[in-house]
Amino acid sequence: MLRKNLIISTLAAVLFTTSSAIFACGGEASGKHIGSITRVDASNSTFTIRDAETNSPITFVAGSDLMNQVKQAAGRNVMVNYEENDEGGLEALGVAF
Repeated sequence: MLRKNLIISTLAAVLFTTSSAIFACGGEASGKHIGSITRVDASNSTFTIRDAETNSPITFVAGSDLMNQVKQAAGRNVMVNYEENDEGGLEALGVAF
């Protein structure tokens, strides 16, 4: 009985801690992507993440303040809030580490 409770508790803890990351990366409609920063191009004000859900690279355009934050976090996991800009690209509105 103790072993069964331990297994159930462990499974519940794992699901609880990972569920927000799974649902936050809901594709284009969510306005959010989660992944690790793989490339920072300061000259073009862009950065690229490897999306956790699709394992595909996604490139975002960012303002100078946001680019300064991203430069310091290269290689880390982030959640990017974004919207589509007038040129059809993805403009990062905010980044959470």
